[in-house]
Amino acid sequence: MKLIRYGIMLSLLCVISLNAFSAEKEITEEERQKLNDKFDKQKIRHKHEFLVDTSDTFLKRPKDDTTAEDFTIAKVAPEVKFMIVPNMEPEYFDEHDEAYMIAWANWARVTRSEDNRFFFSVSDHLGFGCHINIYEYNPGRNVVFKLTSVGEIVGWTDQSYTDGKIHGHMGIMPDGTMWAATHYGVHPDSTWWANGYRGSWLISYNINTHESKNWGVPLIGNMLPCFNVDTKRGRLVGTGANYTVLCWDCFNKKVTYAGYPPNGWEWWRRAMLCDEDTGKFWTSDNSDGNHRLMSFDPELNKFERYEVAMPPNTYQNNKVAAMRGYTDHKAADGYFYGGTYNGAMFKFKSEGENGPEIVPLGVTWGEGQDVLQMPVSPGGRYVYYQPRTFTSPLVQYDVRTGKKKALCWLQDYYFEKYGYYYMSIYGLEISKDGSFIVMCVNGTFQGKGKTYGHPSLIVVEIPETERQEDW
Repeated sequence: MKLIRYGIMLSLLCVISLNAFSAEKEITEEERQKLNDKFDKQKIRHKHEFLVDTSDTFLKRPKDDTTAEDFTIAKVAPEVKFMIVPNMEPEYFDEHDEAYMIAWANWARVTRSEDNRFFFSVSDHLGFGCHINIYEYNPGRNVVFKLTSVGEIVGWTDQSYTDGKIHGHMGIMPDGTMWAATHYGVHPDSTWWANGYRGSWLISYNINTHESKNWGVPLIGNMLPCFNVDTKRGRLVGTGANYTVLCWDCFNKKVTYAGYPPNGWEWWRRAMLCDEDTGKFWTSDNSDGNHRLMSFDPELNKFERYEVAMPPNTYQNNKVAAMRGYTDHKAADGYFYGGTYNGAMFKFKSEGENGPEIVPLGVTWGEGQDVLQMPVSPGGRYVYYQPRTFTSPLVQYDVRTGKKKALCWLQDYYFEKYGYYYMSIYGLEISKDGSFIVMCVNGTFQGKGKTYGHPSLIVVEIPETERQEDW
């Protein structure tokens, strides 16, 4: 297959109208500030220190949680630390046309380093002069701080047409170099391209030396809404907005593949599972409604599609949806665990007796809820996740028994005590010793059902009695 490095679907993207994807703001920034002042009962928006809580109400199932699947509830409530993410400036914005939403939020995974530090991003999603901050949570020092700004690395100004977020999974190489790619917050129109915009940026930042570098736009004319990094082999693989695939050699600093899968297959742009044993990347094919497994082998620049599909959601008329969240590592039984866009849960083995294997496991929660990041405990017995758009608990899935356990319900507690409500959770990672979970959640002080504006970091200490790793 011919290698395509540049000019991918540029003309198509140029004709996309910004207005077609813009949504009217529900309220003005002045009205939003008034709501924030009203609901921020304890004036915590600008306190950059952890609030520590524990309560038996964490273990009380909300009335609107109607999941029918069998599950248990933890016997001991966890201690929970909570902090509004700092340095989100400006907090309120002038009126912009160059945004489908104007609010700080997180859209990507949390990354953990070998020395147990955690890294994540939040951004304001502007298409013109965007701010994307990368943060570090250092549990040893009990601090959260802004590590760097993507705009500073790539040289954006207030007059630059910019991407609006980091939307993939940042990966940290053995030498401490963290790789990331940006993704637009606004669909570019012809004005962008005429003023120098060329697509998503690739950056690196060393978490130890603090050296950063802008590697430019490796996929000219395209975006990178999803990416993952094979830190063993030094490969960043990402998807373009038009189902293109990019492979970047992090060691030799060059593109090794940029193009389309063969046969009209479409690499689904919201999943990029990396099998650390084989070096292959996995998703589901989006070219038809079957959502069959597809792989990419960067060693051979080879794609394969398999007659193994995502599982149906039995609560939604057996509807089948694309791959969504997944574990980065195999559990103790040798399987990756994952979920689909409509919340069907499954376990996946890339090399079973007869090739790739998928085993249905019901749903994540409720009638099936979207999940993005699903870490595995150090001993491999537990998978953790929290569904993204439901009054759901932090869930511990026991690989040995196949049972789900609710560790805590937090949304109502934080709304009642602090006036802060969250639903949208993209990043969720476990500590190296398995004793706590770190979540970057999207929330705000605007009432129930409102999600974006003031993302926070929530750290859930898992009681030792609730996480016994014996098999």
